[in-house]
Amino acid sequence: MKFSSARSLARSRLPLIAMLALTASMGIAGCENDGGAGPAGPGGGDTGQTGPTGPTGPADVPISLGGDVSNVGTGSTLTAQQIADIGTLVAQIDSAAITGNKSVIEITVKTDQGGAVLGLAATTLRLGVAKLVPAAGGFPSRWQSYINRSAAPSIPTPVLTSAVQANTESGVAAGWQELGAGKYRYTSAVDLSTVTTPIAVTYEPSLTHRISVAIDLSGSARALAPDNPFKDFVPSGGAVSSKLIAATENCQGCHVRFGEHGGPRRSNEYCAVCHNPATVDPDSGESVDLAYMAHSIHRGENRSKPFIVYGFNGTLFDAGEVTYPQPISFCETCHVKSASMPQGDDWKTNPGAAACGGCHDAGLNKTGPSTTTGLYAYTYTHSSTLLPPGFTPADGTCAGCHRADGVAGDSLASHQQDPDRQAIENGSLFTYKILGVDNAVAGQAPKVTFQILGTDGQPMDVKAITTGRLRLDFAWSTADIHNVADVAGDKYQASRGEATVIDLIANMASVVDNGNGTFNYTLAQALPAGFDDANLGKGLMVVLEGRRVMPDGSEAYPESAFAFGGGAPREQLVDQAKCETCHKRLALHGGSRAGDPIICTVCHNSSVGGTFGADAFGPLALGAFIHNLHASNVVPFGAVTYPQSLARCTGCHVDGKAYAARTSALPITVDAGTTLTNDAAALAWKDDLADSATAGTCKGCHTSAAAATHMQSQGGSFGVAKALVPSSAVEGCVFCHGPGRTFDTEKLHCDTLPYGQCTQ
Repeated sequence: MKFSSARSLARSRLPLIAMLALTASMGIAGCENDGGAGPAGPGGGDTGQTGPTGPTGPADVPISLGGDVSNVGTGSTLTAQQIADIGTLVAQIDSAAITGNKSVIEITVKTDQGGAVLGLAATTLRLGVAKLVPAAGGFPSRWQSYINRSAAPSIPTPVLTSAVQANTESGVAAGWQELGAGKYRYTSAVDLSTVTTPIAVTYEPSLTHRISVAIDLSGSARALAPDNPFKDFVPSGGAVSSKLIAATENCQGCHVRFGEHGGPRRSNEYCAVCHNPATVDPDSGESVDLAYMAHSIHRGENRSKPFIVYGFNGTLFDAGEVTYPQPISFCETCHVKSASMPQGDDWKTNPGAAACGGCHDAGLNKTGPSTTTGLYAYTYTHSSTLLPPGFTPADGTCAGCHRADGVAGDSLASHQQDPDRQAIENGSLFTYKILGVDNAVAGQAPKVTFQILGTDGQPMDVKAITTGRLRLDFAWSTADIHNVADVAGDKYQASRGEATVIDLIANMASVVDNGNGTFNYTLAQALPAGFDDANLGKGLMVVLEGRRVMPDGSEAYPESAFAFGGGAPREQLVDQAKCETCHKRLALHGGSRAGDPIICTVCHNSSVGGTFGADAFGPLALGAFIHNLHASNVVPFGAVTYPQSLARCTGCHVDGKAYAARTSALPITVDAGTTLTNDAAALAWKDDLADSATAGTCKGCHTSAAAATHMQSQGGSFGVAKALVPSSAVEGCVFCHGPGRTFDTEKLHCDTLPYGQCTQ
C-alpha cells in the first residue's frame, strides 16, 4: 500500500507502509630458503623433451552467469553493470545462537545467480534481536526487541516528548569475520543480560527468540538488498513457540516486493522485530506495532481518524489518503494459516483492541505509553445499541464476547456481516452462462440462449426473477468495438456508442423458457449495417450481467458471462486473475458488472468518452480509462494509491500483450460533447474528438510534454476529428517498441523496475 503527506504526493504514488526496519581478505604466505647456497649441479646434461600441454585453467565466470563478486565493501564502488548482473542479493542465516549472552550468527550471501559475495563490509549488517513474550491475561504473545532507543520528536508540536522505539544493531568490524565462499560470522556487541535503557528487557533464554537480518548497501547498490532472513530458536534449547501470522508473499500479491526504509526491509518477519507494541512515534503519539499500523494504513481513507505518523526529519505520512481496492473485511487476504504461517488464522480467535483497533478505531481509547515498558494500555468503547451505553471493556478481555460461542461471535462471523464482503461471497453461489448466440448477421435479430445456476447448482427459473438486476448487453464489432449503427449515416446505435442494453426483468415477457433450464431472448431489432463493414469488421459480443438479491435482503455479485457470435472473439489483453489479486473481485457499477474485464468493453469502447457535464472523466475506452485511473488522472475519482509501479504492465496484462494497440484498434473518443440525451448530437460520431489508440492509451502514464511530442512525431494524435480507421495505419510505435525491437515496450518497462518486480 502507499500513502503520502499531501494530495500531490498521493498522486505520485510514492511507496507507503513504513514497515520492516546485513572483510577480511585472504593471503597466502610464500616459502623462503633458510639455508646457504648449495653446490652447483653437474653441467653438460641434455635438455629433456617438452612435456604434454596441461589442461586449460578455468576462465573467470561472469557475475551474470554465477561468478563471484569481489571487494563488495559497502557497495559504493560497484559499477552499474555489476549491480545489474548481481540482480539482487540472496541471504540466509545458516546458524543462530546466544553465546556469552551475545547473539552469534553465521550467514551466507550470494548473488541471485549463485555467485559468492566477497569482501562485504560489516557496516552493511542490520541485526534485529527480540524475544517472544508469551500470551497471558487475555493478551496474545508479542515480540519485544532487546535493542531500543529513546526517540525525540521531530516536529514543533509533538504529542509526546519522547518515545521508546525498537532498533537494530549496525554491524561493527570487531564482531565481523569473513569465512570464505560468501559466508560470514557476526558476534553482536549487545549483551542481552544487561539491557536496561531506555527500558529494561530481561534476557529469558527459555523463550523463543528471533534474530533477523538486513543488508543495507550504499548508493545505487541499495536496491540489491535481499529478502530478510530470520531464525526463530530457543537459546536454552526446546520447542519453538512461533508467531507467524502474515506471509510476506500474501502482501506481495499487491505490493510485488517491499522496499521499506530505503529498500533493505523486505519481509514481515524482519519488520515485526522493530514494529512491535513497544514502539511508538513521539510526534503523532501513534503506535507503529506492525498489526496496528498495517491495519490502520489499509483502512486508509475509510478510517474514522486518519492514521498519521512522522518519519525522519519530520516527514509526514498520512494514510488517510490510502485507497484500498477490496473490502477491508477480507482478513484472509493477508492472514491465512499454512505450514509456513501456523498462526495465520489467529485473527479468528484472538481479537484485541490493540490490533483490531487499527481498522475499528472509532471507539479505541489509550493511556500511556508506560515509561517502564513502552506499551500503551487500550480500552474500547462500543457503539452497539445491544450493549449498555458507553460499554468500555479493557484490552485483553475481547475474547470474552468475540468467540465462536460468545455473544458477539468470532471475528470471521463478524466480518462476514460486512455487506461488501457478503455481496462478493454470495456472488460465488451463482453461475451465469451464455450457451449460444445465433443470427449474428447484419439485417437479422440475434438470439441468445442463456442459463443461470442457483445456490444449489441447479438451473434457476429466470422468468421468476423480479428483484435485483438482469441485463443482456449487445456490442460490435469484435475486432474493436465501436457500436456504429449506420456507416453511411455516421451514427452510433445508442447514445455515445454505448452497448444496446436490454433489461430482462422489464422485458421478461420476451424471455422464452425452453423447458430444460435454459432461456432465449431475441433482440427486438435487427443488427444494423454498421455491424458488418469492410473496414470495421464484424462479430457480436454479448454480456449477461446483473446482481442478485438474497432472501435476507443482502446482495450478490455473480460473475458476468460473455460470448461471441458471427465473428472472431475479441482478443484477451488483460488477465482477470491478475486484477483480482488486489481487487478480490472486479464488481463495478454497483456490482452489476463483475468478473473478466473484457465485459467492460461493450460500453468502455473506442466510441465512448469525454467531458460529460462538469465531470472531466476523459476517455472511457477501457485501456485509456484504466491507465488514467491507476495513475490518478480521472479527476472525479481523485487520487488512487496504486501499490506498485505503474511501469509493471504485467500486473494486469496478459504476458506479451502490453505493446502497441491492436492493428484493428480505432481512435478513442476523448470529447463527445456535453449532452447525455439520446438525440442527434449523442448519436453522431463525426463531431467527436479522438486520440489515436496507442498514444491515447500510453499518455495515461506518460504525461509529459516531451512524451506527447515523441508520440506525435511517430504518427500519434491527440484531440483530432474522429475517423473510423484503425490508428495502426498511421502510428509507427511498433517499429521501435514492438516485441524484440530496439525499444521493446515490455523490456523497457521492466528495466525501470526494482529487481524482482518483473520477469522479462
